[in-house]
Amino acid sequence: MIYCFDTSALNALHDDPACEALTAGLLATNTLQISALNVDEVCATNNAARARSLVRLLGRILGDRAPWKAPNLLLQELTLAYVRKETRVLLSVGADSAPAYRAVLSGDFGLTEDFRAFIRRWHGDTERPFKEVFEKARPAFQKLFKKGKAKSPHSRSALIRHYCKADEFILHYVGPIYKRLVGTDLTPTGLRELFSAVPSWALYLGGWALSVYERDIQVTAYGAGRKGKSGKKPGTHDLQCAIYLPYCDRFITGDPKQCRALRMLNVFNPRNPRTKIISYEGLKSNLLVPRS
Repeated sequence: MIYCFDTSALNALHDDPACEALTAGLLATNTLQISALNVDEVCATNNAARARSLVRLLGRILGDRAPWKAPNLLLQELTLAYVRKETRVLLSVGADSAPAYRAVLSGDFGLTEDFRAFIRRWHGDTERPFKEVFEKARPAFQKLFKKGKAKSPHSRSALIRHYCKADEFILHYVGPIYKRLVGTDLTPTGLRELFSAVPSWALYLGGWALSVYERDIQVTAYGAGRKGKSGKKPGTHDLQCAIYLPYCDRFITGDPKQCRALRMLNVFNPRNPRTKIISYEGLKSNLLVPRS
């Protein structure tokens, strides 16, 4: 069975007193998969000693394998493979990147403060535009609803159903990305064929739809959120992890809001049986048998 981990779950596993037993038990009968995004986020951990300890855990989980590509790069690779009519797609980072990741995870590459600061800046640079898009769009959405030019969806699922019928709107968004990658225009028929062949596209766009509802449409609690028991609203990296769902049996997260979002998006996942999105605590309770 393939278990894919979010960074929040890896942090929870690292801090668990039963980490050794849990990791050994999982590795004995399953494949544990992490992504390049996990590695980058772990390296960016503020505390240097903790970063090194987390990297050792990731190295043990992967062994001599390479991590999966970051979500956005994997989506591009899946699209190109579809256009080239390739039957197999390399999910892991390519031969040009694999040695660097192996060096980091083996401890051969020192996690200098400059390197970790660079990764933190990269993370902020990718999350900031995501938040700003919705902050700028909210007044326009609210104006449409106030003037009666559009009806406000009553739920996240209602908005997703609305977008599922809006081929022209989706094509307007996906078409330019497709053309930059492939070099040709994407037709309406081609859009449906692409989404059927590469379900990660629907999962990716579904994440954007969830953010539109939570940040631009719902009346209350529409900000990014504060740290606390329920956590912040899922960010771009949290939602892009949905791209991995067709390729794993279990996705493990320590973030309750990411867990809820991915469970909603999982409806677009054609994997049979469908991937189970499990909280870290749920994983732990399933693995550890209480003592009598």
